[in-house]
Amino acid sequence: MFSAHNVAIYIINWCLDHNVPITNLKLQKLLYFVQGEYSRVKGTRLIADDFYAWQLGPVVPNVYAEYSIFSSSTLPSQKQSISFDQEDRCVIDAILQKYARYTTWNLVELSHQQDPWKYQHEIFGDKALIPFESIADYFGKDTAS
Repeated sequence: MFSAHNVAIYIINWCLDHNVPITNLKLQKLLYFVQGEYSRVKGTRLIADDFYAWQLGPVVPNVYAEYSIFSSSTLPSQKQSISFDQEDRCVIDAILQKYARYTTWNLVELSHQQDPWKYQHEIFGDKALIPFESIADYFGKDTAS
């Protein structure tokens, strides 16, 4: 398992290497979709940190806070690089190929249609914990793809 911070570094650099502008909000959604799709493919958790149901979708608060100084601007390249083994890198890259070209607002809307965010936000309110099990269960169903 990896910290959300380390996965975020990988996502930011991947997006910039593929000419995909990435903001803090888009990063949050990509972290969520990477977590969900990775759990579907590998049957385990990639990101150790928990997600919370914020108003604009799933968020890892400490990563959000780290990049909040950039507001809605494109995030800069990260000097640090993160190494995944080849199999994990292939899985993560495939997930990013699937989701990174969506606009930020398309990703927000998509996350709002999915049970992990929708249920927690509607029942428990803003900033409620989204249990990993609900993400894994949701993405484990055919409807998530």
